[in-house]
Amino acid sequence: MKLIDEKGRLFGKINLIDLLVVLLIVAVLAAVVWKLGGSRAAAAVAGTEKKAVYTVEFEDVSADIAEYAKTQVDKTLVNDSKQIAAVITDVRTEPYDNELGHVRLYITVEASASFTGNVYKVGPQEVRVGYEYILKTSEFELTGLISALEVTDG
Repeated sequence: MKLIDEKGRLFGKINLIDLLVVLLIVAVLAAVVWKLGGSRAAAAVAGTEKKAVYTVEFEDVSADIAEYAKTQVDKTLVNDSKQIAAVITDVRTEPYDNELGHVRLYITVEASASFTGNVYKVGPQEVRVGYEYILKTSEFELTGLISALEVTDG
Protein backbone atom coordinates (compact mmCIF):
# COMPACT_ATOMS: atom_id res chain seq x y z
CA MET A 1 0.00 0.00 0.00
CA LYS A 2 1.43 3.35 -1.06
CA LEU A 3 1.48 6.34 1.26
CA ILE A 4 0.06 8.63 -1.47
CA ASP A 5 -1.75 7.10 -4.44
CA GLU A 6 -1.89 8.42 -8.04
CA LYS A 7 -4.96 10.58 -7.24
CA GLY A 8 -3.08 12.39 -4.43
CA ARG A 9 -4.93 10.72 -1.58
CA LEU A 10 -3.24 9.77 1.66
CA PHE A 11 -3.53 5.97 2.20
CA GLY A 12 -5.98 5.99 -0.72
CA LYS A 13 -8.73 7.57 1.42
CA ILE A 14 -7.91 11.21 2.36
CA ASN A 15 -7.16 13.93 -0.15
CA LEU A 16 -3.87 15.57 0.86
CA ILE A 17 -5.06 19.13 0.10
CA ASP A 18 -8.22 18.62 2.20
CA LEU A 19 -6.09 17.32 5.08
CA LEU A 20 -3.84 20.39 4.95
CA VAL A 21 -6.86 22.73 4.96
CA VAL A 22 -8.36 20.95 7.98
CA LEU A 23 -5.02 21.11 9.85
CA LEU A 24 -4.72 24.83 9.06
CA ILE A 25 -8.22 25.52 10.40
CA VAL A 26 -7.48 23.55 13.59
CA ALA A 27 -4.21 25.47 14.07
CA VAL A 28 -5.96 28.84 13.65
CA LEU A 29 -8.69 27.86 16.12
CA ALA A 30 -6.08 26.67 18.62
CA ALA A 31 -4.19 29.97 18.29
CA VAL A 32 -7.37 31.99 18.88
CA VAL A 33 -8.29 29.95 21.96
CA TRP A 34 -4.73 30.22 23.28
CA LYS A 35 -4.68 33.99 22.76
CA LEU A 36 -8.05 34.59 24.44
CA GLY A 37 -7.70 32.02 27.22
CA GLY A 38 -4.00 32.61 27.80
CA SER A 39 -4.37 36.35 28.43
CA ARG A 40 -7.08 35.75 31.04
CA ALA A 41 -4.95 33.10 32.75
CA ALA A 42 -1.92 35.39 32.77
CA ALA A 43 -4.00 38.23 34.23
CA ALA A 44 -5.29 35.94 36.98
CA VAL A 45 -1.78 34.79 37.89
CA ALA A 46 -0.24 38.26 37.71
CA GLY A 47 -2.71 39.74 40.19
CA THR A 48 -2.87 43.46 40.71
CA GLU A 49 -0.18 46.08 40.65
CA LYS A 50 1.25 47.11 44.02
CA LYS A 51 3.14 50.22 45.08
CA ALA A 52 6.74 49.40 45.97
CA VAL A 53 9.15 51.78 47.66
CA TYR A 54 12.68 50.43 47.80
CA THR A 55 16.17 51.70 48.51
CA VAL A 56 19.20 50.67 46.52
CA GLU A 57 22.58 50.92 48.27
CA PHE A 58 25.80 51.56 46.35
CA GLU A 59 29.10 51.19 48.23
CA ASP A 60 32.37 52.91 47.39
CA VAL A 61 31.02 55.52 44.97
CA SER A 62 33.12 58.53 44.02
CA ALA A 63 31.77 61.85 45.32
CA ASP A 64 31.38 63.19 41.77
CA ILE A 65 29.08 60.34 40.78
CA ALA A 66 27.11 60.75 44.02
CA GLU A 67 26.63 64.46 43.28
CA TYR A 68 25.42 63.65 39.79
CA ALA A 69 23.02 61.07 41.23
CA LYS A 70 21.33 63.88 43.17
CA THR A 71 20.31 65.44 39.84
CA GLN A 72 18.33 62.28 39.03
CA VAL A 73 15.58 62.86 41.63
CA ASP A 74 12.13 62.71 39.95
CA LYS A 75 13.61 60.95 36.90
CA THR A 76 11.93 57.84 35.50
CA LEU A 77 13.86 54.58 35.37
CA VAL A 78 14.46 52.85 32.06
CA ASN A 79 15.09 49.29 30.96
CA ASP A 80 15.98 48.26 27.42
CA SER A 81 15.56 51.89 26.31
CA LYS A 82 11.96 51.93 27.55
CA GLN A 83 10.61 53.85 30.52
CA ILE A 84 9.20 51.75 33.33
CA ALA A 85 6.74 52.74 36.05
CA ALA A 86 9.42 53.74 38.57
CA VAL A 87 10.70 57.15 39.73
CA ILE A 88 13.69 58.13 41.87
CA THR A 89 12.31 59.95 44.92
CA ASP A 90 15.36 60.48 47.12
CA VAL A 91 19.16 60.38 46.99
CA ARG A 92 21.36 60.54 50.09
CA THR A 93 24.98 59.81 50.95
CA GLU A 94 27.06 58.70 53.92
CA PRO A 95 30.85 58.80 54.27
CA TYR A 96 32.55 55.59 53.13
CA ASP A 97 36.27 56.20 52.57
CA ASN A 98 37.44 59.68 53.57
CA GLU A 99 40.92 59.14 52.14
CA LEU A 100 39.62 58.64 48.61
CA GLY A 101 36.59 60.88 49.04
CA HIS A 102 34.22 58.02 48.31
CA VAL A 103 30.73 57.74 49.76
CA ARG A 104 27.99 55.20 50.29
CA LEU A 105 25.04 56.19 48.11
CA TYR A 106 21.38 55.41 48.82
CA ILE A 107 18.75 55.93 46.12
CA THR A 108 15.07 55.50 46.94
CA VAL A 109 12.66 54.49 44.19
CA GLU A 110 8.86 54.50 44.11
CA ALA A 111 7.46 52.09 41.56
CA SER A 112 4.52 50.06 40.38
CA ALA A 113 5.39 46.41 41.07
CA SER A 114 3.72 43.23 39.92
CA PHE A 115 3.73 40.00 41.90
CA THR A 116 4.50 37.10 39.57
CA GLY A 117 6.15 33.78 40.24
CA ASN A 118 6.36 34.47 44.00
CA VAL A 119 8.47 37.58 43.50
CA TYR A 120 7.85 41.29 43.03
CA LYS A 121 9.01 42.76 39.74
CA VAL A 122 9.51 46.32 38.61
CA GLY A 123 9.73 46.17 34.86
CA PRO A 124 11.67 43.00 34.11
CA GLN A 125 13.84 43.14 37.26
CA GLU A 126 13.12 41.26 40.47
CA VAL A 127 12.90 43.43 43.58
CA ARG A 128 13.80 41.95 46.97
CA VAL A 129 16.12 42.92 49.82
CA GLY A 130 19.70 41.75 49.26
CA TYR A 131 19.19 41.33 45.51
CA GLU A 132 21.51 42.98 43.00
CA TYR A 133 19.70 45.76 41.13
CA ILE A 134 20.67 47.81 38.09
CA LEU A 135 19.33 51.32 38.56
CA LYS A 136 19.23 53.14 35.25
CA THR A 137 17.79 56.42 33.98
CA SER A 138 18.33 57.92 30.55
CA GLU A 139 21.48 59.63 31.89
CA PHE A 140 22.74 57.47 34.75
CA GLU A 141 23.42 53.83 35.61
CA LEU A 142 24.79 52.05 38.68
CA THR A 143 24.54 48.53 40.08
CA GLY A 144 23.85 48.11 43.78
CA LEU A 145 21.99 46.00 46.34
CA ILE A 146 18.43 46.56 47.49
CA SER A 147 18.64 47.39 51.20
CA ALA A 148 14.98 48.17 52.00
CA LEU A 149 11.61 47.29 50.48
CA GLU A 150 8.06 48.26 51.38
CA VAL A 151 5.11 47.05 49.31
CA THR A 152 1.57 48.40 49.75
CA ASP A 153 -1.69 48.09 47.86
CA GLY A 154 -0.97 51.56 46.59
